[in-house]
Amino acid sequence: MMWHTRIAAALLCCAFLAGCAASGGGQQRGLQNGAYASSARPSISLGAKSLPLLLGGEGRARLMRCGVIGGLPIRDWYAIYGVPGKGPLAIVAHGELPVQWRWDGDMRRPFSINVGTEVFAGESFQAFTYAAETERDPFARLTNPQTLEQKDAVPQRWIVRAFATRCNFDLGKIIMEYREPLPDDIVSLTALPYGRADYVSRFEQRAREAFSVQTPLANTGNIEKRYVGDDVLWQYMNEVFWGTASYNDAFRDD
Repeated sequence: MMWHTRIAAALLCCAFLAGCAASGGGQQRGLQNGAYASSARPSISLGAKSLPLLLGGEGRARLMRCGVIGGLPIRDWYAIYGVPGKGPLAIVAHGELPVQWRWDGDMRRPFSINVGTEVFAGESFQAFTYAAETERDPFARLTNPQTLEQKDAVPQRWIVRAFATRCNFDLGKIIMEYREPLPDDIVSLTALPYGRADYVSRFEQRAREAFSVQTPLANTGNIEKRYVGDDVLWQYMNEVFWGTASYNDAFRDD
């Protein structure tokens, strides 16, 4: 009976290899026609509808508060849209953790408001709005570079609507952020000045309409692999943007 087992195992291996060949040789992630594209886990395309692509490709983020010496490196990809030195800005990011780590379920920024759920192409994203400044902002070089050169410069303030979802058994996380410069007369998102009562809701509507999401990915060809470069301040690309992760200590039956 042993030879039956060996033949069956060989047939299974052949079927697996044939399936891999038919699928194009595994997962592909990068830029395709100006959008971020992932061919598997998830098979998806994400981009901005009307803003031009500024830069995109693979990055080098690290989570610094997870107890790993030197920080926990994650594989991360980006497509960033906008006009240099101006707003608005649209960001697509995909981060994947090492095996045995998982993204935490609560993906909100501290002090965020209007937490809810938004659906893009049948996928549910946790949505929230918050205010950000260019101080320690990984995208400051793209939007307000003078704050990096002048010690007494006033940081640019932004209103941000973020959409986040976990994928690939919580190993992966996709974030879409839409941001606009925050008007000078708005100090707090929860205490809007007179005549600005609908400011946040109108902004959130623009954010909802800023992104184009398609799943599954229609075409897995021509996915371009590149690196983002140093236009992003990688020392600030950590939990503040990505959120937190936890080590998954799997049960062992010794």
